[in-house]
Parts: sequence; C-alpha cells; structure tokens
Amino acid sequence: MPSWIERLIHVTQRAVARARGQEGNPEGWAGYLLQESLLEAEAEMGHCNILVIGKSGVGKSTLVNAVFKDELARTGVGSPVTRHIRKYSKQGCPITIYDTPGMELAGEQNTQIRLEVAQLIDELRFKDPKHHIHIVWYCIHHELKRLEETEREWLRELELKDVPVILVLTQCLEYPNPEESEFFQYLQRQNLPVRYIVPVLARDKVINRHLTIPAHGLEHLIGCTSELLPEAARLAFIRQQLLRVDLKADAAFKYVSAYVASAAFIGAAPLPFADAPLLVASQVGMIANISFIFGYKASPSFYYSLIASLAGIGGAVVTGRAIVSNLLKMIPGAGSLAGGIIQSTTAATLTLSLGLAYIELMKAIARAEIRGIQLSQKEVQEIFVREYRQYAASRRTALKE
Repeated sequence: MPSWIERLIHVTQRAVARARGQEGNPEGWAGYLLQESLLEAEAEMGHCNILVIGKSGVGKSTLVNAVFKDELARTGVGSPVTRHIRKYSKQGCPITIYDTPGMELAGEQNTQIRLEVAQLIDELRFKDPKHHIHIVWYCIHHELKRLEETEREWLRELELKDVPVILVLTQCLEYPNPEESEFFQYLQRQNLPVRYIVPVLARDKVINRHLTIPAHGLEHLIGCTSELLPEAARLAFIRQQLLRVDLKADAAFKYVSAYVASAAFIGAAPLPFADAPLLVASQVGMIANISFIFGYKASPSFYYSLIASLAGIGGAVVTGRAIVSNLLKMIPGAGSLAGGIIQSTTAATLTLSLGLAYIELMKAIARAEIRGIQLSQKEVQEIFVREYRQYAASRRTALKE
C-alpha cells in the first residue's frame, strides 16, 4: 500500500476517534492531534549528515553557521570520531556535521586524514541510511586561487566512495558575478569529479568604510545540496537550512495533498454534523506538519485560535461545526451544510485553501526572521486571513509564485 494512502487512513482514523470523544472540548482534541502530528512528522523527517573538508582558515565554521538555524560549528557539542575528525550535533537538530579541523595538505597528517575519512564513509554505510554520509562539501579558499595536486587526488578518491561532492569556493569576493572569476572558470575546465562548483561568501565582507561586499552564493549551495541529497536526508536539510524559504514551501505543499485527500474522505462520509469537527481536527494536524517543516514552534492554543480568528468566531462558540460553517462562507459556491453534511469537494477545497494560506503565513514569518524581524500576533492573523480569503475566492490549487 502506498505510504500516502497509509498516512491518509491513519490521519482520518485519529481525527475520527479524538473528535468523537471530545467534541465539546475542541482545544482538547485539537491539541492532542497537534502533538501527535508533530511527533509523527519528527519521526518521518529523517536525518542529514554532511562531511565538510577543507584546510584551516578556509571558513568552514562560518559557512556551516550561515546555512543552518543552529550554529552547529560553534555551539554544538563537538565530539571526536577519529583522531582528525570531529562530529558536531545538537539535541533536536536533524543535522550532523563531520569536520576535519586543523587539516593541512602536506605530509603524513594529510595521508592519515584521507584514510580516516574513507574509513568513516565505509563504516557508516553499513548502518541505517540516516547514519550515512549523504554529501561532501569540499572547501577551497577562492581568493588563494589555487588547487593543489593533493586536492585533485582526494577528489578522485571521494568519487569512488559514491557520495556526491560539491566543491565550495569559500570567501569569494567576486560580486555580483562570481562565476565570471578566472579561478572559477579555470576549475570548470578541469573536469573535476564533483557535481557542482559553488562560489560563496558566507557573511558580509567589509573592505573599507565605503565598500562592503554582501554575502552571496549560499542560496545556490543550499539548492544544489537539496537536489543531490537522498530522500532519507532531504527533508531534514530543507527544514534546518535558513535561507531557501521556497524549498520549505514546496515540501510543505506536497505534504498538504494527503490532508486534502483526508478532508475529501471525511466530507464524503454520511455522518450528519460529525464531519465538521473531524475536518478541523484533520486541518490542525495539517497545520502542525507545515509548522514542523518550517521549524516554527508555538503552543496548541496558537494554532486553534488562528483558525478560530480566521472564521471570526468568539471564544464561547468555538466549535468545529461553527468554524467550518463560517469558513465555508468565504468559498464561492460552497453554500451551507446541505442536510448537515459537507460535500467531499467542498471539504477538500476548504482544507486546501487553509493549507495554502498557512504556508504563505509561514513564508512571511520565515522571511521576516531572516531580516531579524518578529511579526506581532496581529500581523500574523492579518496575513493568514488575507491569504485565506484570496485562495478561497480564487480557488487556486497551487501556491502563488
């Protein structure tokens, strides 16, 4: 049985059981479903392991901390894996960084590090896929404009390990067209065994009081990495990276489809007035999963009050039936509860509009956070209401560009 069908059945069964038992206490079953959905999303998210290779001073820590939410290379607990490799991870973070600190390219040390890296990749490959090395970021200082023969040899060795390698040109001051630099074009002509060559500047570089070169290339590196990762690691990487909000939105949109199908299933069931609270329960689960993909944390009451405020309902009458009845008024042609039963297509349309609107809200919150801005509760509600009205009125079935 396909996984999405199993998820659909599981989501619907949970919604039915909880809503039947606590119809008079909507925050109770909505909160329960929220917590269950978050736990399920975490279990399905997977884990991403990145091996970062590069000489001392190349800027590996700065790169890692600029890409991810948690400053893994600074505040993470670094533990030795081998004599020359350290592992950085944090509780609750689905990313593990394997680093080669203090690496130089000359002498016996280089030979030992290359041997340790090869053994690490091989040993982890015999474990569960969540422990594999999923990708290698091989870092070279762009401004030194030098690729040593030892690095060529190591890249050829890594190719034999069947792990995708991205050659990251760190501290690149060529802007706004780093691909036009002579060193980048030189490397392109070398036919190196790497999947991508990506010039980056991880944080703004102050040249003098009149000139600052802005950070660049990180979004491209994130996109290339996401493309090359296996399914077991991609969602974890997308959730934890900071800058590509569009990747988070695309992942969340795919997840919404199962809940839309669940809503259609609930709406098709001939259960007079029962389908309204069941729909709200399913929709709370959908919102929880979208929140998880965006890495957004809030209390169960936040999610429920958001849906309630969207429907324009006062506290004393907040019930699943009242919420659905009010939301339906915003969808052209949906009408009312005909005979006490919501039609399958109407339930699906309602859930899809909610899901799309909530993704737009998460995008707005994520982009504000990138700029160091925290939206107020009023702003959050206004964005959600506006986006839902637009999606409901237009009956769009996909996210806006």
